[in-house]
Amino acid sequence: MTTLKHPYYPSQLDLPHYTVPTMPMQQILTIFFSTVFVILLTSYSIISRSQTTFGRKLVFLWFISCGFIHWGLEGYFAYNHKEIAGQSFVLAQLWKEYAYSDSRYMSGDSFVVVMESVTAFLWGPLSFLTAYLIFNDSPVAPILEFLVSTGQLYGDVLYYATTLIEGAPHCSPSPFHFWFYFVFMNAFWIVIPLTIMWNSARRMHRAMCLTQGKGKGKLE
Repeated sequence: MTTLKHPYYPSQLDLPHYTVPTMPMQQILTIFFSTVFVILLTSYSIISRSQTTFGRKLVFLWFISCGFIHWGLEGYFAYNHKEIAGQSFVLAQLWKEYAYSDSRYMSGDSFVVVMESVTAFLWGPLSFLTAYLIFNDSPVAPILEFLVSTGQLYGDVLYYATTLIEGAPHCSPSPFHFWFYFVFMNAFWIVIPLTIMWNSARRMHRAMCLTQGKGKGKLE
């Protein structure tokens, strides 16, 4: 049986079960971003009924998005990582497209599998729980926000580091694949978690001060 030549780097990467995607890049990206848009629109229609601040509504939308991406997209990879290079389901084709920036997703690299499994099956459900707590204005919400954001940040830092230290051997030489897929798309889980951690820490500190009688006012 002849092994189909794959388009990933390094070129000598062994992917005997690889099959060519049946959808073009534009269609794959359109499906992904359209799905995210629908999720955000639906989620906003829910949180808009709440009396919470606009900033808290944005945090709610973030965790809802994370829940679907972690549990749905990354969960699919974690469960199917051994066969994903040969699959044609739309989520598999999405990973085949992203793998131009990191072929470890096609080869089932142990670090990526473990990292994505933790992200999918721990941070995914906890993201939904955090969004639920935010919606109900629970005093526990900042704790979960800080916890989940710390996990996301830690995983993303390790993900960046393991690639950059090695010199990005798993990435296509295309600037689009490196700067847009690898750097830009993952940077959200650096910048936003850091912002949420800072704000959550402030809210928790303010709550402790109020409890101890050292401050006045309410949490924002």
